[in-house]
Amino acid sequence: MPDQLRKSIEMKAQAEQDAERMDYELEKEKKKADQDAALMMLQAEQDAKRMDYELEKEKKKAEQDAALMMLQAEQDAKRMDYELEKDKKQAEQDAALMEYTLQQERKEAERKAIEAQGIADFQSIVSDGISENLLKWKGIEATEKLGDSDNAKMVIMGGGGGGGLPVILNGGN
Repeated sequence: MPDQLRKSIEMKAQAEQDAERMDYELEKEKKKADQDAALMMLQAEQDAKRMDYELEKEKKKAEQDAALMMLQAEQDAKRMDYELEKDKKQAEQDAALMEYTLQQERKEAERKAIEAQGIADFQSIVSDGISENLLKWKGIEATEKLGDSDNAKMVIMGGGGGGGLPVILNGGN
């Protein structure tokens, strides 16, 4: 066989081997790329599931926090209602006590007014019924009783007012 033909055949065989090796390498790279793609898809799915899980977890936590806040708000509202009711009752009791005190004060003022009117009426009646002569007579009776007592005293009659009532001087005055 001529050299050139043999070289051509060898080159052709070499080219076919190179082509087969390249096909093999290409197939190998394709399989590796497919595996990498499958692995990336699997990893992406896992990441998506993890993110969904985290999102669901955060959603549940947010719901729990919201429920807790609602409970706290309800408790605060109930506590405020209780305090308001307590303050309202205290205010009602204070108002009732004040009303009672005012009624007692009114009754006391009315009683004092009646007492004052009674005293004024008594003084009016007594002043109308007591005459100057009666006062002189009572003065004379008192002087007689004083004179009958065993105590040391000095009695001066006709005490300067023209009424003749005694002026009594005691040892201390």
